[in-house]
Amino acid sequence: MRRLTLILSDLYMPEEAAGNAALSSAIELPNFDWLLRFADPPQHIRDWRSWLADEMALPELARLPVAQACARYLLQHDASAWLATPVHLEARLDHVRLVDRGMLRVAAAERAAWCAEFAQAFAPQYSLHDAGERGFLLTGIAPTIVQSHDPARLLDADISASLPRGPEAAELRRLGAEIEMWLHRAALNARRERAGERRISALWLWGGGLDEPSDSPANRNANAALPRDAHLHGGDPFLPAAARAVAAAGGRELRWAAAPESFAEMDVSAAHAVVELTPMTGPARESLASMEAHWFAAVRAAMKGGLLTACDVIANDRWFHIGSRAHRKFWRRRASWLRRLGSEARVAKA
Repeated sequence: MRRLTLILSDLYMPEEAAGNAALSSAIELPNFDWLLRFADPPQHIRDWRSWLADEMALPELARLPVAQACARYLLQHDASAWLATPVHLEARLDHVRLVDRGMLRVAAAERAAWCAEFAQAFAPQYSLHDAGERGFLLTGIAPTIVQSHDPARLLDADISASLPRGPEAAELRRLGAEIEMWLHRAALNARRERAGERRISALWLWGGGLDEPSDSPANRNANAALPRDAHLHGGDPFLPAAARAVAAAGGRELRWAAAPESFAEMDVSAAHAVVELTPMTGPARESLASMEAHWFAAVRAAMKGGLLTACDVIANDRWFHIGSRAHRKFWRRRASWLRRLGSEARVAKA
């Protein structure tokens, strides 16, 4: 393997996910420190999905709202669509909060049951479609220009400032409220509670309209830096959609699979592998402590041993590139990974 890209898709800094500050500052990750220490100065990107689309030389995919991209290539559906992410919310005295690790995973058999129960309450106007363990795609809302937010940016934070906004947001907010009332009395939620799982208190609707402010930085156009035979790994629905988008653009469909449990399980025959992991919301094997042992340490050894010629790390809207000889720059000062993720980043040039 020549190049590895690690995307930590839910690792955002305390200013965006304030409740993680105490936890994150207490975790020592010396191998992650090492990788970021020897990276080029970080570049600020719009978001990891559009960055990846640009790396794949698919600028049209980068410009599509993420839910539209998923619907087009997973459902063959070109009408308006929104991601519907199951979340667990808590009402506080003066606000509603998305709890820590409150983005919920739903097993395949349960997802089918949720789609069927949703249809009983909301069909034929609205439909819920299985989009993998991270949640669903919602169709039936007329195309709208609405600003929404990835819930991964809101972990353990007040959600009020991040609800759908814009002159056309009324239908989305009304439907969101109706879904919350439906979920409150849903039999499937009672079943989750009996099984010791968190209730789904809302489906967070996002990604179908204007996701980012107009002054957000452009991503670099990588001129097909990602080879068409790259391997994609991860559970986000954007990844299989991106793999199919490559095929639709005239290349062969990229290989896509779940993320392996460790770097040691990677297929070394791939010229470039992209691995998306969720340390703040995923299973224990994707926790920061587990990643330090099973990913960061192994990647550090592979970089020093020449088995990897390059590694990219995407986290907190920053792109860190580590080249093959970076570790020879021993004079670079030491700093914690947390400090580097919050450091000033250059704007990536288009």
